[in-house]
Amino acid sequence: MRILLLAMFTAILCISCESAPKTPADELFLSKCSRCHGSELALKNKKTYEQWLDTIKRMENFGMDITGGERKAIAKYLSEKK
Repeated sequence: MRILLLAMFTAILCISCESAPKTPADELFLSKCSRCHGSELALKNKKTYEQWLDTIKRMENFGMDITGGERKAIAKYLSEKK
């Protein structure tokens, strides 16, 4: 029984570590873009830097609170995601 509990705890810990932000850009993206929808929505789309800027500006019309520097950083992050 202990081995089973230890295995379950280890699996949960590994899953949570993998989904944690790994860089400041990850953290910024998750904090700004995951409030209204899952991060998968943005991560599966392939757009240029300029297209991401337009998308983020459109999200501001829905109430996204973001600075110009944050907008540029997220657009850069998403356009460089592979």
